[in-house]
Amino acid sequence: MVESSPSWLIPGLTDDVAERCLSRIPRYDFRIISQVCRRWRTFLRSEHFSAVRKLTGPVEEFMCVLMKSKSPEDGSRWVEYLYGEVYDASGNNLGQIPSVPGPLKSQFGVAVLGGGKIVLVGGYAEVEGFPIDGTTRISASADAYEFDPATNSWRKLAGMNVPRREFAFAVVGGLLYVIRGFSSDGECLQSSEVYDPETNQWSLMDDCPDRPDFHRAFAFSFKTETWEELDSGQSLSVYSYTVVRNKVYFFDHNSDYNKPELGVFDPEENSWSSVSVPRSPGAYWCKVGEWNNKVILVSPLRGRTLIRDLDKENASKWRDTHIKPSGSNPTIVLINF
Repeated sequence: MVESSPSWLIPGLTDDVAERCLSRIPRYDFRIISQVCRRWRTFLRSEHFSAVRKLTGPVEEFMCVLMKSKSPEDGSRWVEYLYGEVYDASGNNLGQIPSVPGPLKSQFGVAVLGGGKIVLVGGYAEVEGFPIDGTTRISASADAYEFDPATNSWRKLAGMNVPRREFAFAVVGGLLYVIRGFSSDGECLQSSEVYDPETNQWSLMDDCPDRPDFHRAFAFSFKTETWEELDSGQSLSVYSYTVVRNKVYFFDHNSDYNKPELGVFDPEENSWSSVSVPRSPGAYWCKVGEWNNKVILVSPLRGRTLIRDLDKENASKWRDTHIKPSGSNPTIVLINF
């Protein structure tokens, strides 16, 4: 019988037992325990640790807020960049993730694949002197990047076939679909594509058929490639949305600026409703997301962050949280790690 060698992590324990012990520590305490010794710090940052953590079961859900900020470069001008902050279920700020590679982009799409990897795709970057008149123009991008929390790093994925910005997107069956959008010169694109994370490849789909009415709500079936009208009884121009417990919550450009409301669509009941949002600076442009199975609103200007459980019969009122993202223009996603 061969005895297991002592652990290089915890004296007196075998490697596998020591690894399982460390894998059960909440991520909020990582910054503290990583200071114990270099061996622990190396293990916590390794891909092997992520594999062990998945086996032991304590996978946690985190909210990642991607946003813009700027910093001085060479002491002469300010350069904007896109980065993220991660919050645990208690609202503790676990720190920042590295900034997204490449030039700063806007009107991009952000999705989560496999439950834990953030994919940022498309958008546009400002280009000085393009094409020849010396003014600042925009250039649509086909780039795609993936953030892996296990390595705390971004990697570049295969690019889309068509550069696009301000497009519709959705994750269905583990695949990422991007639909239409606009080109650099503002042309409305007819093409759609699908990304398979298993093969790291994009495939063009048949041209997406026109919606019967651009300003009304429709659902698209990828099986029949047809649009089904969702009778909202109003014109919609959605700029931020999330799904919580199978209900869609969204902000609409057409809502009253002085009385901001959050739209609600229940697909099971095929019903539409709205919820009042407290009036505050930047409330009209708040971004909506999910946190702890509740709806969270994040101000675009580093202001209030509100949360409310809207799925209960006697829904609680909006309440402030201590979550204060440090940047502007937030985009909210959930990752499991």
